[in-house]
Amino acid sequence: MEPLFRPNLGLALNPELASELAPLLPETHALDNRPLDAALDVMESATQGGLAFVAVSTWKSLDEADRERLRAHQSWQLLLVADQFDPQALEFMASGVFLTLITCPLDRAKIARALQQAEEVSSMYQDIFLMAREISLERELLARKNEQLAFLNQVLTKASQTLDPAVILSNSAEDLGLLLDVRAVLGVFWGTTEGQTEAEIFLPENLPQLHQEEWINHLLSVAARLGGDYVRGYQVTFVEPAKGIAGTAPELEQIITQPLSAGDNLFGALVICSNEASALGQDRLRILTSATNHLALAMRNSLEFRKTKARADHDGLTRISNRHHFDMRLREEMKRHQRHQDELSLMMIDLDYFKSVNDTYGHQAGDMVLREVGRILQKTLRESDFPARYGGEEFVVILPQTREEQAWILAERLRAVIGQTVFRIQRKRFRVTASIGIAGVKPGALAKPESLISKADQALYVAKASGRNMVCCSAIEEASVAH
Repeated sequence: MEPLFRPNLGLALNPELASELAPLLPETHALDNRPLDAALDVMESATQGGLAFVAVSTWKSLDEADRERLRAHQSWQLLLVADQFDPQALEFMASGVFLTLITCPLDRAKIARALQQAEEVSSMYQDIFLMAREISLERELLARKNEQLAFLNQVLTKASQTLDPAVILSNSAEDLGLLLDVRAVLGVFWGTTEGQTEAEIFLPENLPQLHQEEWINHLLSVAARLGGDYVRGYQVTFVEPAKGIAGTAPELEQIITQPLSAGDNLFGALVICSNEASALGQDRLRILTSATNHLALAMRNSLEFRKTKARADHDGLTRISNRHHFDMRLREEMKRHQRHQDELSLMMIDLDYFKSVNDTYGHQAGDMVLREVGRILQKTLRESDFPARYGGEEFVVILPQTREEQAWILAERLRAVIGQTVFRIQRKRFRVTASIGIAGVKPGALAKPESLISKADQALYVAKASGRNMVCCSAIEEASVAH
């Protein structure tokens, strides 16, 4: 696709952001950074539209009148630059004013992707314009073409109103139903982490257990074929129920696979289940491809934004929540406990003799153990529980609506799973054990987060001092001391 030679405005960007952005633009997209009024003058005098880069902080500071003046220039595409992490960025994107969200720090790949999106969207609108002109010449096709335009407009509008990938996919099933009979829309998205390809699979939550494994295998094969690499790991996210998925296994003659790409980079695919899949004509297939191209832009934006947010809340090695996120969540759970008079327990886990693992097998082995323990926590705990890496080889788990006795049962299960796990590195096999301390807060008790952590830590100390590889509860210890 030939690049579009259009003006590129910076809308009152601060000098540091402008100087960071300017060298990342190609020569044909020189940045013209201006104050608000001067930028509006350029937009009004330009014979054709262009691109305008707007910082989140700038848009947030504008009053509604100035925002309306910018929105009035519909031939201009506005690109939102997240110069600061602000939850309101989601609201700004949901307004439908902005084409895309560019996260900081800026780099050439992000800018190139944003410009590519702008060109693709402009090209798409040009296609729609040409389609409308053709309709005027071929009156007998008027009704069908109008339906196609309405369909594209609905897809474009709704896809831009959220940054939640699950919601985008759920909406797409309804929207694509205007074009063909859609029973369900499933998705698979992949990326490389530490040299390994991993995928996220989106399935309808009412998909029968009997067929879940079949669909997971099919979607993993799609990812391997389109992504060009074997998928080493995956996670499943469930979306709102699909209307016609019950009792359905993958049947190739009833599946339409639409690859999703950002520029030349394939990053995912939509799998559309439809009884009309094998009879889809070129006309509807072209409209479907145009719609999924825009869905690709929306999905890429949502996945990138979620990834940026997750980095702030999650531990990079184990991929569970980090200490900062745990501290915030514990305060929230303590407030909820006091408000609803619920039970609440806290579990502290320490891997026994972890230093000897690093000394004997190396730090890569230690990292492998920490990653696997993080996976064990995610697989073994309940959905309502909240695991986090506390630091080093220590983990914590918040257990809402859980008595210490119940927490002890869960902790024993965790201790057994960890102790039974065989770790392998360089043809060597070894195991690790864990000591676990538990503390709880009874309904109506007024306690501070620090107090609960301290009690769990003391119970952990008792477990380690008593020989390790065991679970100790603070309530039990307190009772034994009282006697």
